[in-house]
Parts: sequence; C-alpha cells; structure tokens
Amino acid sequence: MLNFHRITCVNCPHFSDLYNLYTQAFPPEERRTWGGLEYELTYEKRFCAHALVQNDKFVGLFNYWTFNRFYYVEHIAITQSIRGQKLGTDAMEIFKSQTQLPIIIEVESPTNIDAIGRIRFYEKMGFSVVSHKYAQPPYEGEGFLIPMQLMSNDRHFAETHFELIKETLYQNVYHYEVEKEVRAPNP
Repeated sequence: MLNFHRITCVNCPHFSDLYNLYTQAFPPEERRTWGGLEYELTYEKRFCAHALVQNDKFVGLFNYWTFNRFYYVEHIAITQSIRGQKLGTDAMEIFKSQTQLPIIIEVESPTNIDAIGRIRFYEKMGFSVVSHKYAQPPYEGEGFLIPMQLMSNDRHFAETHFELIKETLYQNVYHYEVEKEVRAPNP
C-alpha cells in the first residue's frame, strides 16, 4: 500500500531521499534550492511535503499547498527505477479522494513528447487544461517567466477564478510581485 509520510524539516526521515529525487526529476528553474525548500518547510504552514512510501521503501514525493479555495500540487515524482507502475496515478487518486476543493497543477506547454505525455497523464485522471495564458515565475532570485499551463480537476472553477489562482500562486508559492501596469488616464 502507498503511504504519504509528511516531511516537516530537513532532519525528517526520507528528506534526503525526497530532495535527491526532487533535484533529479525537476530542472533548476522548476524547483527550489535546499535552502528555499528548508525555508518553506520551516515557515510556511500551507506547504505540505510528503515522501511516498510503499512497503517501508521510499518511492516518490508529493508536495502541495493548501489554500482557502483550492489545492495546488506543486511537485509529484516517482523514483525512476520504478516508474510505469502507476504509483503516480495511485498517489494522485489518494490525494483526490481526500480533498473537497479543486486541485490546480502546472504543466509544461506541449512542445515535446515528454510534456505531451505529462498532460495526457493528468487528463486520464480527470484534469483539463485551463485556457488562460500562464507563466511560472522564478522560484528564487532573478529569472525569466517560464511558459506553462495550468490544469485542474474542476475546469469551471479554474476558468472563472483564473486571476485569483494566478495571484495566489505568484504571491504565496513563488513570492513573486507582479509589477502594476501604469496606465494613462482616458482622454
């Protein structure tokens, strides 16, 4: 049976397993540094990091955020040697069965076979691509916005509350301030 083990600090069992998989599965621009992850674990109570454990063995990670109107699944990954055994599907299905709010995820734009495969993976679990344009801010420091797409298991919610979702992610997950547009007054 697949179990979620909460990670609350860098000294927790399985943290080093989680961090090693995290750095292998996600490029630097799509993840935090050790210090950034430690900061979120220490100070951000809405951030939940979990080691996925099966038969007392670390098999993956599942990190998400809890907000008032939705959940945001930030990262999910399965250890490479056991991918393809539907553990990622099992983890998401367990999570979905325990939540009452819509779930939001980010995926890469469908520009290559891997990105298309990830989108299909989530579509099979009832997620849909949100039609609004979206870009992921840098996790830490300076950097460029990365074109991404949002998906949700409640497309109507995501489409009608897109700005709320985007602002919530930008402010809380990425600590990113959107520059306010300066507009000339109407003549």
